[in-house]
Amino acid sequence: MIRPKRIPSFLLFITFILLLSCKDSRKSKSDVESAMKRYDNFILKLDADSIAFSFTPDGNLGNIAIGRDSIKKFLSSFKNVRVLSQKSITSNIDLAGDSAIQKGIYYQTDLISEKDTIRVKGEYTANWEWIADKGWFIKRMITKPIK
Repeated sequence: MIRPKRIPSFLLFITFILLLSCKDSRKSKSDVESAMKRYDNFILKLDADSIAFSFTPDGNLGNIAIGRDSIKKFLSSFKNVRVLSQKSITSNIDLAGDSAIQKGIYYQTDLISEKDTIRVKGEYTANWEWIADKGWFIKRMITKPIK
């Protein structure tokens, strides 16, 4: 039996244990992977708004565009491009608190001006940031074409 003087300590201990057990389960590697799959789908649709909103407000798209408005403007300039396929394959995800680094390879097939088909592939590194009550957002996306 717990003595009356120890009840506050006991309640504090139980509260602490409950808080630890309620850890946000959405901060998992599989949720980073799901966020990347959503990003792939936005690229497939060439949905500049959704792609830009996949980034943090100060997100960095390959040092070409920084910030959501800049990313959207950059992507909206590809009027003659239709993405036929987009796939990313993750090789590694390192998760640390509210951030994650995801590395892998991407494959993309595009139709340029409705006549020329190109196939590109490359390595990518996505730095993700967890935003409370919103989920995973890209802080920085770097790609490097490979042959």
